[in-house]
Amino acid sequence: MGAAISPHTQPLLELFYLALSDSEHTVLSDAAFALGLLVEYSQVDLSQQYLQLLGALRPLFLVSPDSPAVKLNAKDNATGAVARLIVRNTAAIPLNQVLPIFIDALPLKNDYLENRPVFRALFHLFRTNGAALYPFMERLLPVFTHVLDSSGEEQITEAIRTELIHLIALINQEVPEKVQAAGLGRYLLSGA
Repeated sequence: MGAAISPHTQPLLELFYLALSDSEHTVLSDAAFALGLLVEYSQVDLSQQYLQLLGALRPLFLVSPDSPAVKLNAKDNATGAVARLIVRNTAAIPLNQVLPIFIDALPLKNDYLENRPVFRALFHLFRTNGAALYPFMERLLPVFTHVLDSSGEEQITEAIRTELIHLIALINQEVPEKVQAAGLGRYLLSGA
């Protein structure tokens, strides 16, 4: 629906809040995904509610790596929702509180489609507030290696891959030893 969702923003937001307290993980996953899309596409500015939105999503991040796929999917969708919040209005996000949780959720485990908003948010942050991501560099570089590794299921689109390799080249100018230690040098040499 895109921006046509705007007149329905408030009732949908209330529905998604309700769904985010459901006991069924499929409902939680769908609610997180829908919430992210609502923030992304609605023309209604929801930034005043970001803290409440983040609070509602927070429980979805509290899962162990060996959790069932349905719980991991909910976490991936919550990560995508947070990414959409970041892109929509970074200034409304308490980055010092959100980034450790957001980055710790990476790489995504189950729903690789959510890598689209996740990497859009990371690229946005690197362009607009790279200093906020610098403390997480040693955590992010292995994530980049993971998603670029073509031995597994495709996790990113070709466009994201291209932009990510360009970003790695820029990071390499600042901290080449970290890029090499993460095994990312091979992507710079081949451009693959």
